[in-house]
Amino acid sequence: MGNESVRPRRSQARANRSRIIEAAISEFARNPDASMDDVARAAGVVRRTVYGHFPNRDALVEGLVDEASSALLAVLDELPTLPDRPDLTTAVLALLSWPIGDRFRVLLTFARAELGEERIRDLLVPARAPSIALVERGQADGVFSAYLPASVLVAMTEAVTLALFEEANHGTITDDGDSFALASLVLLGVEPSRAADVVAEAWDLLRTRPATPGA
Repeated sequence: MGNESVRPRRSQARANRSRIIEAAISEFARNPDASMDDVARAAGVVRRTVYGHFPNRDALVEGLVDEASSALLAVLDELPTLPDRPDLTTAVLALLSWPIGDRFRVLLTFARAELGEERIRDLLVPARAPSIALVERGQADGVFSAYLPASVLVAMTEAVTLALFEEANHGTITDDGDSFALASLVLLGVEPSRAADVVAEAWDLLRTRPATPGA
């Protein structure tokens, strides 16, 4: 009986937390100085509920960072099911991860000042080791250029990623990840016209693959 009453409370708590996160993304995008009260109103919950999940504004911002990091990890879970081609895998991962950055790019608007540049870059840490391994495999196969070590190329890609999100903030980039995928491949030494073909192939793969259970 006790467990039956606990489950709905936990489910409600998870739902409230999700609503608060979504409201925070919207409110901070609208006004970087939005208060916890503003977020509570936007989420449709009382102020006490927001503070129950996030004791202060800094904790709420950290919650956004953690949410984005978790979403990125979910994309990386796709790696074992992707084709055994470093260029195509790179393009697919870029297309899958762009919506995450697009959703959370509000972090670049204000969290950089509140949390610091290094904390924002921490968002990309989960992808670093698998990305380096992927680039090394592409270099060994001759698909990617070896003009710089894989770790340096991945660091450069991270910088380009943040720059592209910033341009999306300004409305310069409005596509669904094509620019990100194309830039990633060209940076790795893939000839631009060939890179465009690989991005198109990646879209075809994503459109035709079976849906993930529960998605």
